Amino acid sequence: MDSGALRVRRPQRVHIYTDSRPPDPDGCGPGLVICSYIQAYLDLGCEVEFVFIRTRDKTPSSAQHFKDIVCTVVDARNQTPSRYARLAYWAGRPRKLSWQLLYPSRNVLLQEVKNRISKDDRALHVFYSLVTANVIPSLPKARTIWVCPDIESEYESHDFAVNQELENRTPYAWEKRQLRRLLRLEREVARRSGLVLCVSRGEATQIAEQWSVPHAAHLPMSIASSDSRVVPEKPGSSEELRLLHIGVLENPACFTSLEFLLTKVFPLLDAETVSRLKLEVAGKSDIDGAWFKAIRELARPYPMVRFSGFVEDIRTVYRRSDLQVVASTQATGTRTRVVESWAIGMPVLSTTVGAGGVDGVEPGRNILIADDPRDFARILRELVHAPNRLKEIATAAHRTYEALYSRRAVATALRKLLNSRFGMQLPAVSTLLENNQGLNDVS
Repeated sequence: MDSGALRVRRPQRVHIYTDSRPPDPDGCGPGLVICSYIQAYLDLGCEVEFVFIRTRDKTPSSAQHFKDIVCTVVDARNQTPSRYARLAYWAGRPRKLSWQLLYPSRNVLLQEVKNRISKDDRALHVFYSLVTANVIPSLPKARTIWVCPDIESEYESHDFAVNQELENRTPYAWEKRQLRRLLRLEREVARRSGLVLCVSRGEATQIAEQWSVPHAAHLPMSIASSDSRVVPEKPGSSEELRLLHIGVLENPACFTSLEFLLTKVFPLLDAETVSRLKLEVAGKSDIDGAWFKAIRELARPYPMVRFSGFVEDIRTVYRRSDLQVVASTQATGTRTRVVESWAIGMPVLSTTVGAGGVDGVEPGRNILIADDPRDFARILRELVHAPNRLKEIATAAHRTYEALYSRRAVATALRKLLNSRFGMQLPAVSTLLENNQGLNDVS
């Protein structure tokens, strides 16, 4: 027998780096995306280390959801950019020095990565968001992956636009400068990465074609808690339609979604429909901030709007809701709210922007789509009188999730990308899952 056949293949080592974005299987948004990608590497039989670059006092605890990973916390608090970094940022060069002003933890992170490369130069280094991926141009020989949940410059542009609207002003010079620095940085990071993974197919195409980065690809996200669908609790009244809106208000997508509902849609509803609606707004927000105060003021004419704030287990608000509304007019990346809802069997009413980047969208079958405020209001009126339609949409949505976003689908897609881009020979997706989700073996 060939002696080579007796060798035991060592698991592929993967280091996943984040900064202030810990995995959170019971939360929503970024925490779920990180969970999805960690789980995909585990399903491929990889040896995973989660490296949390601590820039604030809070440390991650939710990574304990994964029993088979090493969790390392690196203290990067109180990092102050040098005077030269400030001058470089103002001048726009040298670039690598100027990036320290945008990301003060950069030097600490860079040293951590180099230490790991010295121990295993074949390891994969996965950076979530530009806040950690900014070190990639300084790692020319490493096997690097940039997980790009949002195009940062577009996200910042939307963020600045909301502030400018609230403050009734034109852009500040520093805002324009920051956008220029981000535009240049993210394009360089994309070109220097071994692989760019986007949770939105549209943004993967944008990076590949407009930025000339052929190694940008789409990798969908899965939901760690999708093994059991949520059954809504019975409403207090059979004539009541309970709407749910999830997200931090200091996010442009969430802010514009509520602004659209409160200023464009609700004023079109008749008194009877309004009396039969309830809207719960769940998500941690700064109650003293301008964004929250603006939305609270817009909601004043509608007593059926309730602000729940931070919710420890997001599934509890799903259980007391009938329909999730995602009415964003500005958004980037994948719209995780839609995928989350599909996973647990919650019907969704969304704008086209709000559902952008989501594969498998079939308006009228697995999701309700309305862009014109009159159409949005009309659908709400119809659902108040025909709530049974929601069950049909939820069932179709969950089937779409199982076909396109399940753990099997994500792990299989990731395996294909890694084998192709890095010349790996990862085995077929394992059938031995500890949580008994029944992931089938896929070649």
